[in-house]
Amino acid sequence: MSSDSENTNHARKSETVYDELEKLISSVDADEKELKMKMEKKKSNGKENKIKESNGLADLKNENELKNKNELEDKTVTMKNENGNEEKRINEDDNHLESKDSQNNSEDGKEELELSEMIVCDEVAGDSDEDDNKIEIEATITNDKDKYERDTKKIKKDSKEKESNKKKYDKKSDSKSKDRSRKEDSKRVDKKRSRTPSKDRSSKDSSLKKRSKVSDKEKESKKLRELDKFWQTVRDDPSDFIGWTYLLQYVDGAKNIEAAREAYDAFLDLYPYCYGYWRKYADYERKNGTKENCEKVFDRGLKAIPLSVDLWIHYMGYMKSAYPDDEDMIREQFERAVEACGIEFRSDRLWDHYIKFELECKQYSRVTDIYERLIATPTHGFLNNFECFKDYVKKYPKNKILEAVKFLELRKEVLAEIKEAEAKKSHGRKIDSGSDSDDMADPIEQRTKEENLMKERMISSRMVIHKNTAEMVALRLPYEEMIKRPYFHVKPLERSQIRNWKEYLEFEISHGNYKRIVVLFERCLIACALYEEFWTKYVSYLESLESDDQEVKDRIEDIYIRACTVHHKNKPGINLTWALHLENNGQYDKAAQILDMLDSVSPDKKLIIQRRINLERRRNCNDRVCELYEHYISTANSSLTSILLTVKYARFVWKMLHNSIRASEILLAGVEKINNVQKSSRLLLQLIEIKMSDNPINISAVVQLIDSILVMKSIDVEQQVIFAQRKVEFLEEFGKDILLINKATAELKRYMKTYNESEKKTELIDSPSSVKT
Repeated sequence: MSSDSENTNHARKSETVYDELEKLISSVDADEKELKMKMEKKKSNGKENKIKESNGLADLKNENELKNKNELEDKTVTMKNENGNEEKRINEDDNHLESKDSQNNSEDGKEELELSEMIVCDEVAGDSDEDDNKIEIEATITNDKDKYERDTKKIKKDSKEKESNKKKYDKKSDSKSKDRSRKEDSKRVDKKRSRTPSKDRSSKDSSLKKRSKVSDKEKESKKLRELDKFWQTVRDDPSDFIGWTYLLQYVDGAKNIEAAREAYDAFLDLYPYCYGYWRKYADYERKNGTKENCEKVFDRGLKAIPLSVDLWIHYMGYMKSAYPDDEDMIREQFERAVEACGIEFRSDRLWDHYIKFELECKQYSRVTDIYERLIATPTHGFLNNFECFKDYVKKYPKNKILEAVKFLELRKEVLAEIKEAEAKKSHGRKIDSGSDSDDMADPIEQRTKEENLMKERMISSRMVIHKNTAEMVALRLPYEEMIKRPYFHVKPLERSQIRNWKEYLEFEISHGNYKRIVVLFERCLIACALYEEFWTKYVSYLESLESDDQEVKDRIEDIYIRACTVHHKNKPGINLTWALHLENNGQYDKAAQILDMLDSVSPDKKLIIQRRINLERRRNCNDRVCELYEHYISTANSSLTSILLTVKYARFVWKMLHNSIRASEILLAGVEKINNVQKSSRLLLQLIEIKMSDNPINISAVVQLIDSILVMKSIDVEQQVIFAQRKVEFLEEFGKDILLINKATAELKRYMKTYNESEKKTELIDSPSSVKT
């Protein structure tokens, strides 16, 4: 309410200001008219009176006009000031108007005095000069009239501008008053809120929090929907490598560490040889996770791909930054690195980092040991390595780069060589007994000579090793230069690349260096991981060693695990080989699990079915064998598979379980299921064989079985001939009744006659002469 009253008062004051200005202008107009009338009355009184009247009128008019103009300009400038000073300005306007009124009153008094003086002068002067100045007075009056009209127009124009400025000012004041009223309303609302109970405020705050939570949940749900789209792609096709890369790019940018871990773990379980993504995963954990998780990722990656020089270098860079003061621990990790992949052909950069680290630590004797190992290793940069070693030997004192024992031994050898050389030089000379020239040799020169000889000894003694290394490199370089893609990729390799790897492996195996062979196989598997033949070749090599070494056995197991659980999950060949390997080692349960997995991904594979059943039979799980036979017979996709399995099942029950009755029942059930003698003839022949194996033999039961087959509805003439002939053969071998044999023989002839007639009819129908032209 206070703001409304203030706005009202302000508007009233501004209106009063403009009203006063209008009164001032009207008063000036009235004064001008009154003076004009007085001047006209006084014209008859003389020239001087008229001249003084016109001059006084002009002076008074100009003075009032100037004052009014100044007042209007001051008012216009005042209206343009800021609204924050409105009250002050209004007060100033009021004071200004009061002073102006007083000034106008004094001016009116002056005008009256001047008029009275002019009248007195007129009376005194008389009319003596009236005729002489008549023309001059008329011209002056005419000019005054024109000037008066111009001034009047200007005053009216100024009044119009004043009215327009007043409207603008009113608009501005209205808008600012509205803003001020809004602010006052907000203040009143805040005051009301402050006066409202805490429960109401808390309820409003809780509603705001709920709204923010809802918006946050909407954002999270949107992100989850986007994440699910990327996941759905790789779930539909886990072999979509590009889809996996898009998923990893998305989780890298999202601030959801659990989602990122899930994506990286799933991807690297499928593609553990992608060393670049192990690096990205470790860097992600380093930025967003914990130090412990970062190191766990590095350990997993180095275990999955221990021959990755780049991953080892990245790991060592992390260790040096994370543990800058623990030299022993860093040195231990460098040793672990060169032990894992130091003999890899492209491992020079890793050795360089190790040497640089020891130089920074000023452990020069350790640097010498590293160089000795490096120059004996056939790597791509073997020439540069030896040159660096020579520069190193020349740069540092020998007592620093060698251990104390080795240094003293080398110095002893060098001194002996020096003495021997000096003895040869002095041989044949006559030396004065008092001469000490040799003993008084310059010690600096002596020491320099020792240093140079020790340097030459160190380099020359390792030159033999370097030459041996050069020969090893020369033998392997043709194969190494043919390797175009040493890293893993899902794209297939060229045939020339596959051939080169095979030849390189055969070359290394022929040289018989176990460690180098293993490293080359591991290198090969990185590039050829998706080729099953290289995994089986690796296993075959290790098994050919026939070693009892546990390291070899563990390596074979590791190869099977990597091949069958990562790169070739659903391929029967290597998985069946792994199952046999486990069975050989007595791990029947694991072998059964592998076969069960293969059966789930490759159903109706006869080889897998038979392997699975035979495994259970070999470990005397007969009930499990029966369950598997019945399962596969009931789920067989073809009648041929069902017949083969039924025959094998019946034989198992007959021979292994010694239950001929149950075996006969299995065969009869198969016959009924197929309901076709021609298709089930193998089942019926197996049934006859089981009956014939009874001890003592039951001739009448066998004959009765064959007779029942001969009268089956679905049997044809050809099948009747086959079973009738089987009956005759059985009776001739085991029968004692000649009449029964003759009867069976006659029956066979009848079936054969029928069969021959049907064959002739078929020939007549199929012959060209039977076709009418």
